[in-house]
Amino acid sequence: METNSSNNLEVQEWRTRLRFLADIIFVTAMTIMILNVDIPEFGHITDAKQLTTFLLKQLNKMWVFFIVFMVISVYWMKHLEHFSVIRIVNQTFIWFQLLFLMSIMLIPFWNTYIEQFPDNIAIKILLSINMVLVGLFSFLSMNYAANPKHRLLLENVTDHSVREAKRQILTEPAIAILAAGLVFIDPILWDVAFILVPLLFMARKKLINVKYFGFKKGANK
Repeated sequence: METNSSNNLEVQEWRTRLRFLADIIFVTAMTIMILNVDIPEFGHITDAKQLTTFLLKQLNKMWVFFIVFMVISVYWMKHLEHFSVIRIVNQTFIWFQLLFLMSIMLIPFWNTYIEQFPDNIAIKILLSINMVLVGLFSFLSMNYAANPKHRLLLENVTDHSVREAKRQILTEPAIAILAAGLVFIDPILWDVAFILVPLLFMARKKLINVKYFGFKKGANK
């Protein structure tokens, strides 16, 4: 009896530490992105016209930062939702999550190159592949957690909610694949495609009757 209690406490500790690790990695990825933004010299500016041109050029660089930051933010909010219904974790689930978090940490790396070479097709395709990997490992984590053989989810999470969550997880990889195709037409279309990530995330509450993952509206009153 004491052994079972001890094992349960250990598994709960794993869940807590994994949650904290995920938050730290998301914060680190977001911080690295802004630290990688170069502050250019502006001492040469002598009139309002030059200042306007200078600011517009900087806004063009910040545009990529904004898009990628919003994508990471959507991943973080979805991770919050998914993790809120994880009852316990095991080592296999932890490995899926570590691979997911590793993919998150790689995003600022590619974003730095995109800021320096905004029209480079190869770099944007590599970041798209990275986004697909993030979605893949998130999907595998949820799929494993929902497996009846070792169910890690709370008891009141329905199969319908799990299926809906899996479909939503695939949204970002699908957009990344679309963006990778559009970049061959025009690199700017890659940026436009990823704007869909936060827009679809905000619109989903109107499209589906779910307050947040695992619980329908009014279910937790």
